[in-house]
Amino acid sequence: MSDSGKKQAQLDNYFIPDLCRGQGLLGLLVIAGLLAVLMTLVRTGISAFDFLFLAKISLEIFWIALLSAVFLCQGRRFLIHLPLRQIALINYSLVLLAAAICATLIELWRNYLLSTVWRVDYLLIVDTVLIAAIPAGAILRLFYLQHQLRQQQGASQQARIEALQSKIRPHFLFNSMNSLASLIRIDPDKAEQTLENLCDLFRYALNNGSEGVSLQLEVDSCKKYLQIEKLRLAERLQYDWEIEVDLANITVPALMLQPLIENAVFHGIQPAQKGGYLKVRIYQDGEWVCIDLVNSLETQTGQLFKKPAGHNMAINNLRHRLDVFFNQQAELQETVKQNHYHTRMRFKPTEG
Repeated sequence: MSDSGKKQAQLDNYFIPDLCRGQGLLGLLVIAGLLAVLMTLVRTGISAFDFLFLAKISLEIFWIALLSAVFLCQGRRFLIHLPLRQIALINYSLVLLAAAICATLIELWRNYLLSTVWRVDYLLIVDTVLIAAIPAGAILRLFYLQHQLRQQQGASQQARIEALQSKIRPHFLFNSMNSLASLIRIDPDKAEQTLENLCDLFRYALNNGSEGVSLQLEVDSCKKYLQIEKLRLAERLQYDWEIEVDLANITVPALMLQPLIENAVFHGIQPAQKGGYLKVRIYQDGEWVCIDLVNSLETQTGQLFKKPAGHNMAINNLRHRLDVFFNQQAELQETVKQNHYHTRMRFKPTEG
């Protein structure tokens, strides 16, 4: 992607909508008008509604809204590379600055008309800024939550697509069918169970889990996947689970662990002539829930393990999903040593 295309994608993904045109600007003006009506109602009530006060307060609020829109629009191109929290803080400060500028100009003009003297009452300016701080904070918070929801829905949808593609990859589907064909005559019960596991995996991958699933469901799907692969790899695949927490009460994004386990089997254990092992440990560390996934590697002395193509993209996507789901309270770390690959995921859980 070119630099201009990348920058445009970042602007499109900006958490504040484009307030300089279209629906963004219209929505901002509608909110400003409703705020003016609300402030008039609070001041005079319905029975003694003061239209003159409404006109005055509307003029001030609309000027603040328009100047804020200019500041926020012009700031988009300079702030897109900053962390989200810094962007939100800077934009909030810009809105308060717009409120202070408008209040100062209005006070200067009003006092000049009344007494032909250019002077301002700084207490009134501070009062205007403090009043503007409340709706500005609420609106920016709304934009932030909408942005987080869009990010989570997009990442979850992408994960479901990737999971479905993973399930229907020829190597997995054909190997599963071959295992079923060989089991039908010698062990029909195991063949039936394997088919049920395969159907459950497809169903889980396509399930809409945008609000999260229990960690128990995620672990169960991983166990079914490993049972299917065990039929093909037999003793070449050894795995072990150490679960030290109550999985049912922990909510996680769907398809959080399963892609990591599949990559461990496909890229770490399957290529090894003698197979390998996979160990998954889930435990509590203070407020954090930790998941350690270790798989063996077949590497020759002095050679470094090369990550498969697309690995970084998949890991970055998973990191993003974790950040969105757990509100920046999640980490994903990788460690590659000579004979094993260690992935550690930890997060502050959402009670489910």
